[in-house]
Amino acid sequence: ATIVNESFFKDTVVGVVSVPSWTGPVWYVDKDTGADTYTGHPNYPFKTIQTAINAILVDAQEVDTVLIDRNTYTETVVIDTDYVWIEGVDSNRSVIDPPGAAGTAGLFGIYADTQTDIVIRNIGVTGAYDGIHFENVDLSTVTQDSAGSNGNNGVYLLAGSDTNTIRNNLANSNLNDGISLDGSVGNSVSNNTANSNTNIGVRLTSSSNNT
Repeated sequence: ATIVNESFFKDTVVGVVSVPSWTGPVWYVDKDTGADTYTGHPNYPFKTIQTAINAILVDAQEVDTVLIDRNTYTETVVIDTDYVWIEGVDSNRSVIDPPGAAGTAGLFGIYADTQTDIVIRNIGVTGAYDGIHFENVDLSTVTQDSAGSNGNNGVYLLAGSDTNTIRNNLANSNLNDGISLDGSVGNSVSNNTANSNTNIGVRLTSSSNNT
């Protein structure tokens, strides 16, 4: 990265910062101090969560963790690899609010399809159609998250999302359900708070052997 003096006195290049290479397995994201041209290093974090996810695809390891600093991230996060942990500071301070109206079908905060071993922890998701949307995702955990004021569901597991753990989350004030399982079996849903949703707090549809 190049530092340029943009004052009235000089317009010359005054220095060059050497950004170290970084291959994880912990990736850092900070909207305020990061840049998507950085490497995800602790001192050179990415600016967006999706850039960190994309970096995992390049430098895949058995388990990669994306640590998200406090801020509101205006993006949809698409997870398209296995063994990914996404963790924020807490669900009130590390928040995903994707661009667009919450009533827009297909506008998700966090989306994964056919993955396994994903962990979403200490993240807030608001203003999406579905806050957290898992299709055919297995052996994954959603914990200590907040999924509220979304246009459809707070947390939605469907299409064979099996053997997942959904615990200690807030799923309030969504326009359909707080937490919804559809065609998904063997999941553990416990110690969640789902209040003031338009329809149902926790809904199970065509889903069996869930506890």
